[in-house]
Amino acid sequence: MNWYVFYTRSNAEKAVYNELLRRKYNVVLPMVKTLRIWKNRQKKIISKVIFRSYIFVRTAETEISTIVKAPNIVNCVRFGNKYSIIPDRDIKCIIQMLSLGQELYTGQNYSEGEQVKVVNGPLAGAKGLLLKQKDKYSFGILLSDIKQCACVDIDLSMIRRL
Repeated sequence: MNWYVFYTRSNAEKAVYNELLRRKYNVVLPMVKTLRIWKNRQKKIISKVIFRSYIFVRTAETEISTIVKAPNIVNCVRFGNKYSIIPDRDIKCIIQMLSLGQELYTGQNYSEGEQVKVVNGPLAGAKGLLLKQKDKYSFGILLSDIKQCACVDIDLSMIRRL
């Protein structure tokens, strides 16, 4: 059993998530609550998908062809001839980041930084990248196969070089 990445139709991540849950799959769709302000000044808190058009499913490789047939799934992400596998520790770390209650953001244009390990706090033991943007430091989990990075602000006292 591994974590595989599936590419969905645009804005169909939540529908795919609910369908795969209904089919009893172990699914992760990282989302954050955010305040949305419409043109008419109406405000509403909505759940926003972090990795647009991607969903993570823990399953056996033999099940991939069945999952791809689900509505609104385009395909399983591949790297060369192999399906992309996300390490279990990265999925756990992203879930922990979401539970912190801090702003979680992603980026495709990441700058590869120094490899670090979090030594204390709720993310203790997690390994990832140290990024710096506008005098703020962030800890990021790099998902290289989909060229995305999940980042959360972090205090430098909480990390050590690998």
